[in-house]
Amino acid sequence: MSLMSHTVLSDPEFAVPSVPDSPPGGVAWLRSSVARFSEGPTHRRRRALAVAELASVDPDSLRRRAAERGDGPVEVLAEALGLPVDVADDVAVVAKSYQPHTAITGEADQAVARLVEACGGVADEATANRIGLLIQACDATKALVANTVAGRTDPPVPLTRRVAPDGTLVEVSLADAPFGIGPHACPGREQALALAAGLVAARTR
Repeated sequence: MSLMSHTVLSDPEFAVPSVPDSPPGGVAWLRSSVARFSEGPTHRRRRALAVAELASVDPDSLRRRAAERGDGPVEVLAEALGLPVDVADDVAVVAKSYQPHTAITGEADQAVARLVEACGGVADEATANRIGLLIQACDATKALVANTVAGRTDPPVPLTRRVAPDGTLVEVSLADAPFGIGPHACPGREQALALAAGLVAARTR
């Protein structure tokens, strides 16, 4: 069942799909430690960590870096966060296993371990949510760039998922809210748009 975003995303009765707690060491731990798959006070605490990270990333500087580098959104964001640009390869691997409905591969678990090391070696919520920002910037920003270059206005992520009060998993269209709305709205909207604008400029100059 597919619903429109304004019907669901601001309704506290519709929750993000839950994930089980997991010890440090791979994708399951990452899922269980990010704001993306949590609710209530836990979500607010974790989201604050992501927002604090993003506060250090000036959108105008990000746009200029993206236009100058012309490579990929993860590389540009990683550099802005003080991380090595080569984390982009591991981020791309983890992104394929990040959503709860996707299978976790051994390759993705190993990539998470390397990303933790790149972020300082401590597998805590701050590290998890920093990695989460990179993953959110991966395929979605590439899609935003591709859509912009092609003159399309499709949302970079076409849908998200919520669990209805009766336990039914519903797909929620993001056609009318490309960056989401409500408590789980993308905290990095300005940075994503800046990245996309810079990368589009690099492609079309």
